[in-house]
Amino acid sequence: MVARIALSLASRRFAQTMRPHWTAVNKDENVSLMDNPTTRSKPVEPRQRRALRTRTALLEAVESVVVSDGHGAVTTTRIAAETSVAVGTIYRYFADRDALLLAAYEATVARIVARCLATLDTLPADLPAVHAARTLLSHYLEAADSIPSHSGLLAAMRSIRPIEADQQTDAHTGITGNLLVPFLARYAPGSQSLEPARLRFLSVMVSTMVDLYLVTSDGDARARLREEIEAHVALMVERIGR
Repeated sequence: MVARIALSLASRRFAQTMRPHWTAVNKDENVSLMDNPTTRSKPVEPRQRRALRTRTALLEAVESVVVSDGHGAVTTTRIAAETSVAVGTIYRYFADRDALLLAAYEATVARIVARCLATLDTLPADLPAVHAARTLLSHYLEAADSIPSHSGLLAAMRSIRPIEADQQTDAHTGITGNLLVPFLARYAPGSQSLEPARLRFLSVMVSTMVDLYLVTSDGDARARLREEIEAHVALMVERIGR
């Protein structure tokens, strides 16, 4: 009961923390250095090695700024200065500042998912589903905590993309298709009959709880939240396995 009350209070603080704060910077800041934003060409998906390196450098610079000064310090001018790339070049790859932050966040999620998939491949096929889920959850949280910029980018993502938006699409890039589905296929064969809407709900539920854990700094609160997440994940796996 105490843990559930703590989770409720922490959820309220999480919602308040994730609300956007108005600042002097908006998603189209610094557009005076370019043409009118309405005439900007659609961002391109880089294919050549040089373009891919440039995009990677931009995202790495975003992560660096988030770690040192917080996501509020990320502007196209700042990233251009950090990478010696023209502001106009940034807009070739990203529609605006929000898109830049979201891309950096999704890049960290992709790294976390990749590490978890490597772990999933090493887990015994006959391991009880609940134990496998707890192991994978533990590796996910550890991988997320090992990326210094992830929690800051998570906060930025939630100020841009509310939780409600996750109910319409995949909760996070790669998590459902690249991690949850392979796990369920291996340890919960009954999941093959799950409706897409239910699978999306499960992904949103777990992702939201994990997000809450990752933005919580207090050690005791984190421990209680982790217990709650593990309990909900165990229940989810058991229900699917019926």
